[in-house]
Amino acid sequence: MSLIIDAHNHLGDRPGARQTGAELVAKLDATGVDKAVVFPFVEGNFTNDFVKEAYDQFPERLIPYCAVNPWERNAVDITRQCISDWGFKGLKLHPTINGFHLADPELVDPLFRLADELGFPIIVHGASDLFNSPPEFAIMAKRFPTVPLMMAHMGFFWAVDQAISFAAEFDNLYLETSRAPIFEIQTAVKRLGPNKVIWGTDSPFVDYEFEFKKMERSTSDPEGYQSIVGGNIARLLKL
Repeated sequence: MSLIIDAHNHLGDRPGARQTGAELVAKLDATGVDKAVVFPFVEGNFTNDFVKEAYDQFPERLIPYCAVNPWERNAVDITRQCISDWGFKGLKLHPTINGFHLADPELVDPLFRLADELGFPIIVHGASDLFNSPPEFAIMAKRFPTVPLMMAHMGFFWAVDQAISFAAEFDNLYLETSRAPIFEIQTAVKRLGPNKVIWGTDSPFVDYEFEFKKMERSTSDPEGYQSIVGGNIARLLKL
């Protein structure tokens, strides 16, 4: 049986939300999840230090991703340090909160070039917002065909069909399920197959057990289910 891995979690302490590494690991233990991808909240002047401290404490349970604001001139340097020096495994971007278009070549291409160079995946907030609508993902998936790109929230609410269509078109574009209703997830699995859909929760903003349990209804295929709840992200991360 493959590992069960949650591909979307936040750590840190900001107004309205807080989660420590220990708190997340307790949720994993209670739900039967093996590992969790973690990155910081991205509001305000955030850093990756809290994630590094949590990873140092729980290296067998947490998979750290760097998060950066591309408007910061040292965003590439920060990402390189996280990946090359700290052992982080991927990058999180949030165009809506940080105010940039995902397909902006001047701001974002340098980060994707680094991902191509060092071989790590990128997850991007992908609700149906202007800055990170599915066509923006399609542009980046085409521009960087060897960089694994995950669309968090899979275009929910208004752009799920469009997200599925682009994921079918580009081999390196994956749909991540956090906060999406099960009907939309089932539709994605039916149209794309289980190998293009990746489970995540977006904790601490959710009922953790519910976000996991709903995935039992994502497919009737046991092997496909294992791919969705861990096998796919493990493959992308070379675990």
